[in-house]
Amino acid sequence: MEICLTDPSYADRLARFLRSLGQTATVSAPASVDVSLASGRDALVELEIYLRVWSVLYPEAGVQVENGEEAEDGPLAAA
Repeated sequence: MEICLTDPSYADRLARFLRSLGQTATVSAPASVDVSLASGRDALVELEIYLRVWSVLYPEAGVQVENGEEAEDGPLAAA
């Protein structure tokens, strides 16, 4: 799953943040972080929670999940 940032200077920081939470995250482009998720809805919900925390910590570094599906609610759909 790809996470796009509005500010590319936060890509490394986001990848480190997600790795500190046990996620497999790598910077794949200047404003993009790839995350390997286990299959199932629970893994996506967990990632959404982490990204909501990220959005509170770094509101200027907007994130958007690019997974081929629309996020149902929250800042991930609108960021």
